[in-house]
Formats: sequence, C-alpha cells, structure tokens
Amino acid sequence: MLGYGGTDKPQDPSDYSTRRLCADLAALLDLLGVQRAVIIGHDWGAFTAGRFALWHPERVYALIMLSVAYTPPTRTYLPIEDVARLAPNLGYQADFASAASTSVIESNLRKFLSITFKAAKSGQNYTPRGSLFKLLQNVNIRKEPSVLNDNEFQIYLANLSSGGMNGPLNYYRTSKNRHEEEASAGLPSNLPADLPVLFMWGTADPTATPVVIEKSRKFIVKLQD
Repeated sequence: MLGYGGTDKPQDPSDYSTRRLCADLAALLDLLGVQRAVIIGHDWGAFTAGRFALWHPERVYALIMLSVAYTPPTRTYLPIEDVARLAPNLGYQADFASAASTSVIESNLRKFLSITFKAAKSGQNYTPRGSLFKLLQNVNIRKEPSVLNDNEFQIYLANLSSGGMNGPLNYYRTSKNRHEEEASAGLPSNLPADLPVLFMWGTADPTATPVVIEKSRKFIVKLQD
C-alpha cells in the first residue's frame, strides 16, 4: 500500500484517495499483462479492494476482503468526526485523521505498536475517540501479551521508524476527497451482481461488528463470510 514499506510516501492526503490507488492497481495489472484478477485486501486494503470493484469492475474475477466490511459510496458527505460520534468504536479514525496524530504517534511509536498489536481482549482499547492519545501519554502503561514475536515487532518498528507515520495516517484524511470523487463519477452502491465476494473477519475485532457485516449484504449479491 502507498505510504508503507518501500513505496512512495506522498505528503498530500489527496494522493491516497481510493480512485488514485485503484488507478495504480489497474496500471500494475497492465504492467503484468493481467486483464482480470482475484483482488484480496486487508483493512485499508479491503476498503480499496472493494472500491477497485466499483472503479474497475471489468478487471475483477472475485473479491476477498479481510477485517473491513464493504460500505457503499455515500450520497451525502459525513465528516469523520460525525462518523466517530455515531459509531464510537470507530472514534480512533478521527484521532488518526487529526493533523497532530503524526507527531504524537511518531514520538511514541514503540508504545503505539505495543498497544496496537496487543492480544485480543486486553484492557487497553483505543477505539473510542481520544483514548489513544491518553494511552500514549500514560508513562505507566502496562505490558500486555502481543500477537507478534520480538522479531516481528522489531520489523514493524524499524519500517515505520524509517518511513514515518504520515503516509499510513493519510488514509484517514481522505474522506472528503473520496466522497467528491465518487459522487462526481456516480459510482454505484452495489458491487456487480455476478461478483463472488468472500469476507473474513475476527470475532474479537471491536470494529468488525455483525451489524456492519449484515448491512454489507444489502449491496453484495454473492457474499460469503
């Protein structure tokens, strides 16, 4: 994904709109000589994969989305702050979208990664808005079991230390750009009726709730989870 690892890391959030990301994916398929493919994505990759099926439906054999359920383009723009108010478990997205988040997280990167990769059902939860910054300011934060081993943790730490957090956080700053691009293009709400879609999710994930998954069925004819 753009902004991570060895990819380019544009500073402007508009460069991370899903229209542009999908254009990059289509160009990659062209470069490889692949006309159609099974598109697989996790988290922001899942969201982008779903949008790829709208922007370039002729390039997709099937779709596999992990952790983030499909949500259709909206007809009315809803600022991310309002999303956080209506869905408190998505409050962290408003925190990530704030201009201050880059420097705050980069200054506390080891602690941020420790909290992010803690084992499920830990007492440390930064999904409600504002809770992340409070956790990072807590000098006595307790050590929790991690889903990563030490070597894996060091890889994440090294990559995000060198590449910075602005690119990864820019995804959360694109909501208005995405809405304007999708509205201008008149993207449909429904995925193609003949497109097979598999959704995989963790039952302990506080953001992948059954309500959200069930809602996605309204827009996907051939959905399996």
